[in-house]
Amino acid sequence: MANVMKPGTVALRKCVKALVEGKAIVYPTETVYGLGVDATSKKAIRKLFEIKARDPNKPVSIAFANVDDASKFVEFNESARILAKKFLPGPLTLVLKAKRKIPMIVRNGAIGIRIPSNKFALSLLRKFGKPITATSANISGFRSVDVASDVDSRLWKNVEIVIDDSKTEHGKESTVIDVTGKDPKILREGVISEREIAKALGRDTQT
Repeated sequence: MANVMKPGTVALRKCVKALVEGKAIVYPTETVYGLGVDATSKKAIRKLFEIKARDPNKPVSIAFANVDDASKFVEFNESARILAKKFLPGPLTLVLKAKRKIPMIVRNGAIGIRIPSNKFALSLLRKFGKPITATSANISGFRSVDVASDVDSRLWKNVEIVIDDSKTEHGKESTVIDVTGKDPKILREGVISEREIAKALGRDTQT
């Protein structure tokens, strides 16, 4: 059964230790709670798919501490740079062409990246020093959660730590936009609206 902790120095240290050991944690973001493992570990990623009962052919997004860290793994084109400057850190997932292969994550040469604005999540990413998975803390096919107490009991049995940071800021999933091609395409409208994306880019987006 997972150890429930409030955000803080001790929780941060224990989360880093768990990630280093290949274990899974539930952590807060500004959107919904995330299920995190070391995104560079094939073994940890495999465990995450088992915990979520997720089809391994369906990719998960990755969280980074900042754009510089993310740029080591993905290619930022002009549209991506504009959106990153406007909305990141924040509730936006950018799907970008991969530079480096991340085990079981890259699909069709692309990776979805997140830079969360939640204070604990950013501290965790900086302290761990590597990207972690940013998939929602739920069983595949079930709803995302914005409070730790709503995390599915099946997850509690398979994660090391649950960080309880009360209700998330937005209580809604991030907006996902594919910027691998010439014309950005919104794959999922979340916190950030299509209109806001179009305004930032100075043009219409395609849905």
